[in-house]
Amino acid sequence: MSIASVLMMGCASEPKSDRSKQDLRNQAYGKTSQPAVSNNYYSLPSPLEVARIVQKTGVEYEPRILHKPELGVRYSTNMAASINLGIYCADLSYSIYFDQKQVALKYLDCIKDLASGLDISDIITQKKMRELEDNISDKDKLLKVVSETFFHSDALLKENSRRPTAVMVGMGMWIESLYISTQLCNADPKVNPALAKTIVEQGLVFEDLLGMLGGLGETSDVAHVKTELEKIKSAYSAIYDHLGGSYVVEGQPEYDAKLFADLCGAVAAVRDSFTQLF
Repeated sequence: MSIASVLMMGCASEPKSDRSKQDLRNQAYGKTSQPAVSNNYYSLPSPLEVARIVQKTGVEYEPRILHKPELGVRYSTNMAASINLGIYCADLSYSIYFDQKQVALKYLDCIKDLASGLDISDIITQKKMRELEDNISDKDKLLKVVSETFFHSDALLKENSRRPTAVMVGMGMWIESLYISTQLCNADPKVNPALAKTIVEQGLVFEDLLGMLGGLGETSDVAHVKTELEKIKSAYSAIYDHLGGSYVVEGQPEYDAKLFADLCGAVAAVRDSFTQLF
C-alpha cells in the first residue's frame, strides 16, 4: 500500500530555492518523479521506501522500537485495526530490509489476522501472503512481492470506496516509519544527520497526509486522529517557521536541537496513543 524522510542554524535567512513545491515533495518522498496528485487522494511513500532510506544511513537493526505483533489480536474497532495494520506493515518492511526473516514471519501472521478482521483479506490475498512466506529467505524477491501487494491493495481500496480504511492504514504506515526514524536518532539530530534531514523533510509528506484525512469527512474516528496529529503539526510548523517557510534545505543542514527533539517527542506520543487503541 502506498505510503516513504530542516532546520538550519545560522542559515534561516538564506533565500529559498526556486524549485517547485512538487520538486521538493519528490525529494521528501525519496523519488525522482511523482505522479499527478488527485484533489481527493494522495499517495504516501511506502514503508519500503522509508526503510531503504533508514538502512542507507548506516544504522543497525533495533528490534526494541517495533510494535509487538502479539498485540494485534487486541484491536477490535475498525480505526484501531486499520491504523495498527499500517504500523505492522511498516515494521514488516523494516525487518525485511534488515534481513530479519523470523521476525518478518511474525508480522506477516499478524497482518493476515488484522486484514481478515477488517474484511480486506480479498485485497491482501491469501495467494500473495503465501508468496511472501515462500520467499522469506530471498530478500530481493520478498521486497518485490511486498511492494506489489501493498501498492495493488491501495488501488483496490480506492476502487471499492473503502478509502477511510485505506487512509487509516496508510497513516499508520507513515507514523510508524517516522517513529522508527526518530527513535534511531535518539531525538538528537547530530546522532545521524542524514536521517535527521529525512525526518524533517517528511513535513511535506505530512501535509499530504492531512489532505487525505480532510477528504474523509468529519466522523468521530477522523476527529480523533486529527486531534492526535495536531501534536505533530505543531512541531512541524515550528520547524517550518524557523526555516523561513520550507522543510527542504540543500546540503546537510545543522538542526536546532530543541525543535528537533520536540518533533521526535510528538511523533512518539502519537504513535504510542495509536498502539494503545485497545
